[in-house]
Amino acid sequence: MKKLRIGLAGLGTVGKGVYEILRKDAAMLSKRSDTIFEITAVAARTKKDFVDAQIKFYDNAVDLADDQNVDVVVEVMGGLTVAKELIEKAIKNGKKVVTANKALLAEHGSEIIELAQKYNGHIGFEASTAGANPVIKTFRESFISSEVTEFYAILNGTCNFILTKMRDEGLDYHTTLAEAQKLGYAEADPTLDVKGIDTAHKLVILSSISAMTKPNFKAVHIEGVDQVAIEDVKFADEFGYKIKLLAIYKNLGDKQQQSVYPALIPATDKIAQVDGPFNAVLVNTTNASWNISVGRGAGGLTTGSAVVADLLDIAMNRSSYLFAAPNAQLTEAKIIDLNNRQGKYFLRLTLNKEAAQKSDLVAKIFGDKIEISQASFVDKGEEIICAFLTDSQKEQDVIAVLNQLDNDLVKSAKFLRVEETHF
Repeated sequence: MKKLRIGLAGLGTVGKGVYEILRKDAAMLSKRSDTIFEITAVAARTKKDFVDAQIKFYDNAVDLADDQNVDVVVEVMGGLTVAKELIEKAIKNGKKVVTANKALLAEHGSEIIELAQKYNGHIGFEASTAGANPVIKTFRESFISSEVTEFYAILNGTCNFILTKMRDEGLDYHTTLAEAQKLGYAEADPTLDVKGIDTAHKLVILSSISAMTKPNFKAVHIEGVDQVAIEDVKFADEFGYKIKLLAIYKNLGDKQQQSVYPALIPATDKIAQVDGPFNAVLVNTTNASWNISVGRGAGGLTTGSAVVADLLDIAMNRSSYLFAAPNAQLTEAKIIDLNNRQGKYFLRLTLNKEAAQKSDLVAKIFGDKIEISQASFVDKGEEIICAFLTDSQKEQDVIAVLNQLDNDLVKSAKFLRVEETHF
């Protein structure tokens, strides 16, 4: 039986999960791959009690790349500096790499794939996106005979938990975020999650595989859940919608939409029914039609299982192109400006009650510039809160109308986009 020697960089939640799986499931993993998986070295800021004292310890993770007793470097520490240096050096030294680092792949993926091609390197990254949900493998292998025309994905359990709590319990954003932090669903500094950045990193990876393009993180439009108010959630519910933070990819021919934003989705759509801390990826392809994957997107054993799955692929000599095509075939991603988006919109306005009269109020606000399909009004004493659903409009036209509203009548205005998958 052959042996695969592993250097594990990062001993946090995911690193501990990888370590635990390789220990507790050693017999099963060996039977499935005819391989003994041995952790020969680890790296972290400090030593951890759960690691066998006989395993070599490095406080500088990059040293793993030079260890002659390491065949595969597993990077689960995150970040864009030391992790990048480690992975690049490991590839140059002929070691295979497994990583959960979505930020690194999204922001520096082009450099890494060029290096991997130059040195005939292997990079497994199933754990980078949606935890144990096998979406990377599905996109690269199961959908390889089809073209991905669009996908809608819930890729951050923290945000999905927050939006679900807001809807189910009528709590405002800040109260719900505090509860998410207390329960361990949100970090002490939740910025990457609630601002949509974590979701955007994962979107870029899946989009690059779908379109066979180089990652273009800087061109992605990103909004988070921190802009969603409880009034938005309540009006959406009244209209028959849920609000979800979506990663959206659409194949528009020579261009693509790659966007992250909170959107209203019909409550009857399948992806809208994925609540709590769960992830979901809904994909439409030319030949395979619609497919949805649902599961936990984070956690030590959950994400660790995806890392170990990549290790089994290495042991069994299974590999795929990083972004579903040879590097020479990858093109530059041309991502549209959302000003050109065509779709429905949710508008929420705060009106001066003195200036507002309910009769013909819609006409008074919008004239004939926007077609409204649904409307709702709530009297708040000195002001009126109202919400509208539009028919299909161009985004730049919606923004232009909102910018030209009567300031004596409209005290504030905002919009959210509406997405309808019809699945």
